[in-house]
Amino acid sequence: MKKLSAHWLLASAALALAGCASMTPEQCKVADWYQVGLDDGANGEPPRTQLADYTEDCAKVGVRPDAARYRAGWEAGIPRFCTPYSGWREGTRGNTGKQDACRGRMNEGAFSMALNAGLEVYRTRQSISSNDSEIRRLEKRLQDKGLSDQQRRETRDRLRYLDFEQSRLRRLLADQESMAPR
Repeated sequence: MKKLSAHWLLASAALALAGCASMTPEQCKVADWYQVGLDDGANGEPPRTQLADYTEDCAKVGVRPDAARYRAGWEAGIPRFCTPYSGWREGTRGNTGKQDACRGRMNEGAFSMALNAGLEVYRTRQSISSNDSEIRRLEKRLQDKGLSDQQRRETRDRLRYLDFEQSRLRRLLADQESMAPR
């Protein structure tokens, strides 16, 4: 039994590092389907998609996932994902792919609100990054000796506006980040 647990720990680590649903033949042979479901639930992975992928991967070595144990594990794991903290984390990463994972679950509202707040943080960070790129481009443009006085004025005006906008966005970001679930 210890050998099986060690194999499963290695298989779980490899799966976590790979970040995908597929399993190697060795992982299929030693999988604890309850634990696989528990991990997938805790990560907000859709059970039907994951189980279908495992079924396809493991069929190559004659292993059939235990769907009932997997589903039981997934049901035990999904509450770990359906938290405001997970919603916030997914949102700040710009990940909306798991927004339906908590549909109909007890913490659906809190998860959804935190996801949306995290998405606002993500968008604000994207705007700051975009403005930074534009500022660098305009600063480089000002070094062009061929610019007319009018073009220089317009470029400086645009830089002033972007500088003001960056200040506003940074204040907004600080306010948004203060709303992170604790």
